[in-house]
Amino acid sequence: MDKQEEKQVHRCNQKSFCDENVYPVMSKLAIISLVLGILSLFFFVLAGIPAIVIGILSILTIRRSGGQLKGKYIALVGINVSILFMCVFYLLWRIDAPPIPNDYTIADLRSAPAKYAESFEVLKTLLGENDDSSGFPAIELASSDTKMIAEIKGIMETAATLEITKAISYYTEEINQIWADNETARDIIHRLNEFPEIADLTELNANLEILPVVKFIDFVRFYQVYGHLKIEQQDTQSFVNELIELDSVCRKLSVNARMFVPTIAYHICINENILTANALVNDKQTPMSTVDLLAGHFTPLTNKQTSLRNSILSEYLLMQNFSSEKSEQSAIEKILRKKNSTLRLFRNCYDRWLDAEQGRQNIAETELSVWPDIYPFKGLSVSLANPERLPLLYRVYNPQVNIINMFGPFDKTIKSRKDSIIRMQIHDDLLQIVLNKRLGKGFSLKARVYGDEYVVDVENRKIFSPGPDGKLNTKDDIFLPISPEVMGWKN
Repeated sequence: MDKQEEKQVHRCNQKSFCDENVYPVMSKLAIISLVLGILSLFFFVLAGIPAIVIGILSILTIRRSGGQLKGKYIALVGINVSILFMCVFYLLWRIDAPPIPNDYTIADLRSAPAKYAESFEVLKTLLGENDDSSGFPAIELASSDTKMIAEIKGIMETAATLEITKAISYYTEEINQIWADNETARDIIHRLNEFPEIADLTELNANLEILPVVKFIDFVRFYQVYGHLKIEQQDTQSFVNELIELDSVCRKLSVNARMFVPTIAYHICINENILTANALVNDKQTPMSTVDLLAGHFTPLTNKQTSLRNSILSEYLLMQNFSSEKSEQSAIEKILRKKNSTLRLFRNCYDRWLDAEQGRQNIAETELSVWPDIYPFKGLSVSLANPERLPLLYRVYNPQVNIINMFGPFDKTIKSRKDSIIRMQIHDDLLQIVLNKRLGKGFSLKARVYGDEYVVDVENRKIFSPGPDGKLNTKDDIFLPISPEVMGWKN
């Protein structure tokens, strides 16, 4: 073989060797881009954005590899698939749950007839939202008056009769002055009582203004203080009429009240009036004709007077209106919010609350799905019983619910408000027993809850329920003080 052929073979061998060493391999980045692109259907931008970035890097690396890397088209597929799947994910994610069929409206609230609408304006005058014609608030209670009332009430709840008498005697002048200063408020109470029903026309929207009821509670508590003064002065007849008129207004207010704050306030007032009536019935100087008068008014509370249904529905309607108004304010909110799904979540919560209020246990049969109909997991239950435990899947679908933690566990809220109603109902039961005992009528000690019977404790001068813990003589006892000598109870 001549030298020229040897060179040619050498070149061929060299070329084969080079070709073997530069044979292109698959780019790992391209494969990762494709995998992430596929996963973007399930993880949206968490997988989609990295798929695009890695795909671009892969293409640039392949171009600079001098033929040593391949997979350009796989990287392009990864980029395009990620874009396509993110679009599909977004379109699926954006789907809201269907609207609630036959949802609650304001017509579902218990309301006073339109002819009694004027009573709401009169009520606002009493509660201080509108001043009376003289330019002063109807209820005149200075901070010093409120402190005095609280001090005397504390003595009434914990001290013996002699200490109560001393406290009342010490503040007699101030008590009489407060009574005189609030003549206008009593006149408004009289005017309100002339209405068979009292309207609550609170507007359930973003401009909600809840009636200021704190002073009204103090005003009703003052009646209890003034009642004890009249008992000490043995001059209860005219006061009893005032008390009955006040309690009549409180009971009417509780029926149509909308928001929780006023409703609970009226219930507190009714409870305070029960305590005042009990003090009168247990006084030996109170004539039987007056006891008869009290018994004629302080009849057992009705379901309408103790119900929270109006307040539950009002709060849901407020949430409903607020959701509609907010959806019109921001384009970003329109993207993030799932109005129907959120409302369904709250609707289930409030329906559950209504069931608890009315003693029903059928929430499982009426629960609305919070998912779009096309979702494969629309049967997955989501509950606000404890907002902190909302499923992660739902938090991703509806980011708005991540702020719901501020509401706290709804189950605890339901229980606390229902407990306050039960407390008032037990006080009402105990007053019925006391009234019937004083009048010499038959009665039953059968308890509503927390035990089989209410307990008459002659030694400790009280009639009581053991309270939620079911144990006698503990801090959560619900009781009325009694005078065994007046009532004719003996050991």
